[in-house]
Amino acid sequence: MNNRSLGLLLVGTGTVFLVLALTLHITGLLYGVILGSSIVLNISGAGILMKFIADEKLANL
Repeated sequence: MNNRSLGLLLVGTGTVFLVLALTLHITGLLYGVILGSSIVLNISGAGILMKFIADEKLANL
């Protein structure tokens, strides 16, 4: 699996967790865990995608 697919998978999973956190009426620790994992997955996926884009730009020079 290349970095682009991994980044998109992490961002997609983070988005699913974000939608779950916003649509389900949950409170407390479970809400924090779902929202926290959404944030971590989205940030790490975006970082992987940014690194992939930077590497592709360098490869095309």
